[in-house]
Amino acid sequence: MSTNPTRKRKAPPRPDLSHIAEPLRPLAEPCDGLILDPANARKHAAPNLEAIKGSLTVYGQRKPIVANRRTRTVIAGNGTLEAARALGWTHIAVVFTDDDPMTAAGFAIADNRTAELAEWDAEALGRLLQEVQVEDERLQQMFADLAEAEGVAPGDGEQPSAPEDFPEVDENVPTEHECPKCGYRWSGGAA
Repeated sequence: MSTNPTRKRKAPPRPDLSHIAEPLRPLAEPCDGLILDPANARKHAAPNLEAIKGSLTVYGQRKPIVANRRTRTVIAGNGTLEAARALGWTHIAVVFTDDDPMTAAGFAIADNRTAELAEWDAEALGRLLQEVQVEDERLQQMFADLAEAEGVAPGDGEQPSAPEDFPEVDENVPTEHECPKCGYRWSGGAA
């Protein structure tokens, strides 16, 4: 039996990269070819991983993780890789660097700490939480936890707060009323 040298070998199936933002797809690498950093100082407890899985499920991967080109150890994005693997992803977008161990460790710490140093604008956060609609329970929980931690309720900043002390009103003074739903106006209060 002879083999035909011009016969093409069947190409392996392309991996599903639909969960990765289109501009990042050229950076896709097999998840099983990457190594979680055993010296990572940032720990990812179950609630954190659930939130990351929720974000990846709803929004997909929109920013790459960072790994060392030579060792393939993740420098930034260990939680993202762990969550992606838990979701059954086979590929993830990666930016490779040629950092020495000291630079890699410094970047990993700086990447995590700089995010922690930011502060929330409570008024803007309240408005945004009111606008965001997600069906993923993990993200709903994360948003609720954030609102509680920051002391905001969805919509904070949109409604003026009621004054603490109301002025005394003479009951014989006519008052104007308006239905908040239909706008119908009427007067009342004077006898």
